[in-house]
Amino acid sequence: MEKGKQKYKLPDGWIVVKLEDISKQITDGSHNPPLSVDSGIPMLSARNIENNNLTFDEVRYIAPEDFKHENQRTKIEQGDVLLTIVATIGRVAVVSKNIKSSFTLQRSVAAIKPLINSEFLLYCLQSPLFQKQLTENAKGTAQKGVYLKTLRGLEIPLAPLEEQQRIVFKIETLFSELDHAKKGLQISNLKLETYRQALLNKAFNGDLSKKWRNENLEERNNSDKKLPINWRNQRINILTDFVGSGSTPKGGKNIYKEDGIPFIRSQNILVNRLIEDDLVFITPEINEKMKRTHTKPKDVLLNITGASIGRSAYIPESLENGNVNQHVCIIRVKHELIHYKYLTFYLNSPEAQLKIKQINTGATREALTLSQIKDFEIPVCNIQEQSIIIQILESQFTLVDNLVDTLNKSFKEIESLRYSILKKAYAGNLVEQEIADEPVQKLLDIIKKEKAEYFKTQKEAFLNKPKRIRKMETNKTVWQILKENKSAMRSDKVWTDSKHKDDIDAFYAEVKELVDLGKIIEEKRQGKVSYLKVK
Repeated sequence: MEKGKQKYKLPDGWIVVKLEDISKQITDGSHNPPLSVDSGIPMLSARNIENNNLTFDEVRYIAPEDFKHENQRTKIEQGDVLLTIVATIGRVAVVSKNIKSSFTLQRSVAAIKPLINSEFLLYCLQSPLFQKQLTENAKGTAQKGVYLKTLRGLEIPLAPLEEQQRIVFKIETLFSELDHAKKGLQISNLKLETYRQALLNKAFNGDLSKKWRNENLEERNNSDKKLPINWRNQRINILTDFVGSGSTPKGGKNIYKEDGIPFIRSQNILVNRLIEDDLVFITPEINEKMKRTHTKPKDVLLNITGASIGRSAYIPESLENGNVNQHVCIIRVKHELIHYKYLTFYLNSPEAQLKIKQINTGATREALTLSQIKDFEIPVCNIQEQSIIIQILESQFTLVDNLVDTLNKSFKEIESLRYSILKKAYAGNLVEQEIADEPVQKLLDIIKKEKAEYFKTQKEAFLNKPKRIRKMETNKTVWQILKENKSAMRSDKVWTDSKHKDDIDAFYAEVKELVDLGKIIEEKRQGKVSYLKVK
């Protein structure tokens, strides 16, 4: 403990302990979740754990009888600290008194029953010190995870109980101020986006260029009363020389090169902007086979499938050669009729986006056909007025973008401050140490007594539980249980009946050994539930 204190440069009165030293129990959720049902008891996974919060959106439900079995493992209660330990590692939340309903967990979440202040542990697990340990100890290739045995041995700094309470109060006070500041930034961000959309609406109903029109044009009759004088609705087909989508060459991603001809995909197209950092490349030979969709500077690009449908950008003059895949449509305008930037701005406007949404209403998949694009109507004014509109939009959008950049920097500063607060807190530098605080060693002694009492209670409950004849022998290996049973058994049932019922890692180690030796086989039934049987 003293070495750990020196390692982390902790103040007097603090010590370093293992996570298991200050916990009654550390376990994870089900490794073989039962079948899901439409309604029942929630079974949370890592996606339901956010920092400081549990969400019950997109939750899996299990039947009450399955919950009764699964709950024997975790027995979630108020004050438990939940930590994600598979894939998305390191998110933490406390089970608060506001959560009234019962729930259980999948294996991607660990449940810690602390014998110290739950919120002190919550923020400690979020601190840079602990998050670094999680990252360094995560194992696996496709999906990294932290084993329970490893988790139990990870170190945390422990302060006297009174100081824990002061630290939690200080953190929550500072975090509350940061949350208030963040909310103000979010409101400002929303206002800027509202202003951006309002500009686009004014641009294409004529209000944005009304002053210029009054000063430079003679009045003429307009059959469309929704549009200003001298404006007309025109179909894209009339305003363009070419409308067409690309294709993906045979071989897919395998044909992409580090250099060559830029190959534009839907992810390269953002609102009014082409992202060149993420471009892939194809060979000149492949590009030659796709002559029809060679891109040119000033071509307008439109995403025509998927979640980003309707997003539009244009080819800058610096990108002389290129091609597109099947998710992107090229719109090559007649420059004497419509400015390419004018068309791009319109396609990204609220009016055009609503039209695109209406076209897709009731469709089985999100997609725009070439005929739908050619028939798409655009409110068009003369080229000179289009240039005025573009000039105003670009000027105002530059101001908005600069303000958004400033807001984004402020968001990052807020997160940096959170990081700094937690770092200081668990280095013992956030609040003053007080002589009157009881020594942390006394807290450890109390924890040891509480753990001993907890295990005594658990043992008595187990001994007093009605025994079944088949349970009389409680020290059986996995091999012994399967040999005696002969037929296939649920793996979680084998685990709870075996001598490894308190050590899931040891259970899986024996199962792996038996499978590798060819003595048993594991088969999947009913979704993810696995069964074990003698080979």
